[in-house]
Amino acid sequence: MSNLNKNWINLVFVIDKSGSMYSSKEDVVGGFDKTITEQKKDKDGKVTVSLFTFNEKVNQEYLGVDINDIAKFHYSPDGMTAMNDGIGTAIDKVGEWLYEKDKRGAELPGKTLVVVMTDGMENASKEYTLKQVQEKIKEQTEKYSWEFIYMGTDITTSKAADDLGFKFKTYGSRKKFANNYDIINCATTAYRSMAKTSASLADTSALFCATLDEAATKNTADYEAEIGKKITNT
Repeated sequence: MSNLNKNWINLVFVIDKSGSMYSSKEDVVGGFDKTITEQKKDKDGKVTVSLFTFNEKVNQEYLGVDINDIAKFHYSPDGMTAMNDGIGTAIDKVGEWLYEKDKRGAELPGKTLVVVMTDGMENASKEYTLKQVQEKIKEQTEKYSWEFIYMGTDITTSKAADDLGFKFKTYGSRKKFANNYDIINCATTAYRSMAKTSASLADTSALFCATLDEAATKNTADYEAEIGKKITNT
């Protein structure tokens, strides 16, 4: 894949829709809609959005849709948490979409970010094992320079994100769920601003990752101060 368009960022949301997310329903939808609205205001460059939700099943809401064509997000949580299936399905579906574009010689996004939002642990996957998802994240990161961020809500252990091999991760409270979207919005805006300049794709990507990491780290630090403990792998 060599025909990369620096002025195109591809956002992939993988959002937990299990029953425990019900009390966060308005924040999940409101934050998503706000992010889409904010990014629509920037007319330079291109943003595409894919959205997958998961409980014990995985639903593909959008796949590679131009941000200007995104409609309101309808979200009704219930059921269990098939997180491995959600992540694995999203990686495969988005990968297939990009592969078909590449075969036709079409442009590809300069950066793909996969955003996983959850408030619980894997308990219902049937299609993908932990090892399979680990390998997929590793391949997409190392071979295609995708970025992955894990966003845990009311979670006090990094074990799930660490086991999956996420480079970026952040944790926050349910009452501040909207902070997750602020992180993505901030990093996406930084990428698009840099992409407008003569900076290389490598430099643009580096700024994006630095912005993502800084915002994610601050969010976690604020949460740790709130709960009075560090997030550890236990």
